[in-house]
Amino acid sequence: MTGNFLQTIRLVSAWFFLIIISTQNTLAFIPEDETKGTASSATSVPVVVPEATLHFHEDSVHRLDFRYDDGRKGLKPWIAPSLLITSGTAFHFMPQAKEGVRDYMQNNLKYQGRIDDYSQYAPLAAVYLLNLSGIKGKNNFGNRSALAAKSIILSHFITYRLKVWVGATRPNLEAHSFPSGHTSTAFTFAHFMHREYGELSPWYSVGAYTTAAATGLMRMAKNAHWFSDVLMGAGIGILSTEFVYLTHQYKWDNRHLRRLDIFPFGNGIQRGLTLVYVF
Repeated sequence: MTGNFLQTIRLVSAWFFLIIISTQNTLAFIPEDETKGTASSATSVPVVVPEATLHFHEDSVHRLDFRYDDGRKGLKPWIAPSLLITSGTAFHFMPQAKEGVRDYMQNNLKYQGRIDDYSQYAPLAAVYLLNLSGIKGKNNFGNRSALAAKSIILSHFITYRLKVWVGATRPNLEAHSFPSGHTSTAFTFAHFMHREYGELSPWYSVGAYTTAAATGLMRMAKNAHWFSDVLMGAGIGILSTEFVYLTHQYKWDNRHLRRLDIFPFGNGIQRGLTLVYVF
């Protein structure tokens, strides 16, 4: 009972931390048009804002208003990861349900191979192979690579922080069970492929998510994770990639990269590189 209580406290603390971070990020970015000609309803004293503070460059991060690059807004992209994360959290505190799924997998689908170690990266490899074959995705090489890198970094950060905070034991009695790292990686890249090629054909999305789901099933078949670990990992993967696509500035193209200069410098015994970006 004490163990479940401590795990509950850790989970609540983790999600509270994530909510605070996302709230601070949201408040930090105010659209330009909301800073002009707006009077506070709480006071009648006029606020004088220097003209310089009202000027934003066209490609400044201050213009971020949490719209997608195509201007779309809405909650639909967040439904699936929210359901997966909620379900994974709920099942985490249902030991009988978890053990029932574990017993079924071990009795009927037991697996000891290593395909899952490679299949988690299959959607990522598929995106670049498709581009090499001439089937272009949504973004160019620079933005595509930046999106993939930021997505997996965010996904890994959330996953492994939760692993440490929750401290759940795997079904094979090893540590760091919740959530599944293989599954979060697989769904991070599956959703990445969906965002790059899903509008071109839904079969690209089907193939990506099927591969990711198979990775999660193999983790359970190897007795390396509980059902709740896989659900949580899938939700974190999709959520991370979706958040990165929402906030990405799409500056990794030829027009913006021409404004970036990289050159070496030396100062006595110190050596290094200098990066200069002209806004």
